[in-house]
This record gives sequence, C-alpha cells and structure tokens, in this order.
Amino acid sequence: MPLELRPGAGETLDSICGGEVKVLQRRRGYRFTLDPVLLAHFAVYDAGTIRGPLMDLGTGCGIIPLILARRLGCDSITGLELQPSLFSLAERNVYLNRCEREVSLVRGDLCCVSRLFPKASFSHVLCNPPYRAREQGRISTDMEKAIARHEIACELEDVVRSAAYLLRCRGSFCVVYPASRLSELMAALRVGRLEPRTVRMVHSRSGRPAKLVLMHAVKGAPTGLSVLPPLVIHANDEQAFSHEVSAMVE
Repeated sequence: MPLELRPGAGETLDSICGGEVKVLQRRRGYRFTLDPVLLAHFAVYDAGTIRGPLMDLGTGCGIIPLILARRLGCDSITGLELQPSLFSLAERNVYLNRCEREVSLVRGDLCCVSRLFPKASFSHVLCNPPYRAREQGRISTDMEKAIARHEIACELEDVVRSAAYLLRCRGSFCVVYPASRLSELMAALRVGRLEPRTVRMVHSRSGRPAKLVLMHAVKGAPTGLSVLPPLVIHANDEQAFSHEVSAMVE
C-alpha cells in the first residue's frame, strides 16, 4: 500500500532549509528542534568531509538524514529508530523528499546494534541523544516525547558504545549535547575509545553561557582537541537568527 505523503489529522507539514526539506510531524508528539539542524551542518562543515556510509542513531522523524541528503549532498545514509510512530513518520518523510536512494531506514534499538549491523560497517555516526537523565526534571506523559528527551530507552554510555561498535577505525562520531554535561560526554567518549577532536560551544546569544556543545570524536585517533569559535544562535537581543544559523535554516 502506498505511503500517505499528505499531513493527516493531528499532523503538520513543515519546511526548513529554504523549503528544500519538508517534514511531516505530529502536533502533539515529539517535534524536532534546531539542534539536529546544527548537528548536521557541524558534521559536514566543521568535522570534515563526509565520505562513506553514515548512521544516524535515533533518527526520529528523519530530520538529520533529510538535511544531509537534500541540503548537504550526502548519500549512503541509514537512520535507526526505535519508536514505531516516529519510524512511520521518517519513512513517509523519506518518500516525501524523494530521498529513497540516499536514505534507508531500520527500525530497532540502538542498544542492540550488534544484532542489526556488522561491526565497523560505518564511516560516520551522528546522534542527537536524549539530553536528560531519567531522574532529571518532569518526564512527559507522552511516551514519544519522554523517550526522545529523557534517558529512558538509552543512556549516553549506550550511545557511545553503539557508535564505537558501528564505526571503522578512524571513523567519526558527531553528537550534540547539553553544555552542562560536557564532562560526562568527554568521559564516556574516552571509555569508548572515541577520541574528542573538535568541539564547538553553542550560545543562545553572545555573552550568554553556552547551552549546547557540538562534539566530533574519532575512533582510535591520537589526542589533540581543537576548540572552534562559538556558534551564536540569535543576533544580539533580537529573536532573529544570526547570519550563520540563518544560512542553515533558510
């Protein structure tokens, strides 16, 4: 049966990247934020040219593979998603954006990647993981949102362990994470033998504390960390995006 590519009841059809990427989402379910947009561009422009097969762990509605394929010219992309509702949206979005050749989807648990993929079968892994520990803050009653935001189905260590399994030697792992948990991220990467190589702090406005960190780590690489200039989301005290972010979303 052909997939329904029009928004149904309780769904929206949104567009980003100057209309190049169209995304079906549920009004009341988990909806993507700016974070995966920043991560996709960081992986291509700041972490180095992407060549070879790429995995997006926890792809949600498929936003990262769609940006990589439609805006950034990547192919051989696989999106892994646990939740059936989000997997269904991702599948429809791939066809909606005519990315069937560039993007393939697999429904499964990132904690069980060894059952789904051969070891060292990817050159790049990206992930926009849940940001909040299970005991941190109120957990949404909407399970789709809860799993995406809180470490219910996976924790940071699970994400790093899965990335390390999937990556070839000298393969790259790019992740976006809260700046407040940077020390946890660095420790987890070192345990997984994914050496931090490039980091960029993300600030809502100039002069404000960093909210997020964009991290690029390489499997089996020597030590040596490059700290890039900060990425500022909003220009001054205005709501408008900075020039750099505007170029990503518009």
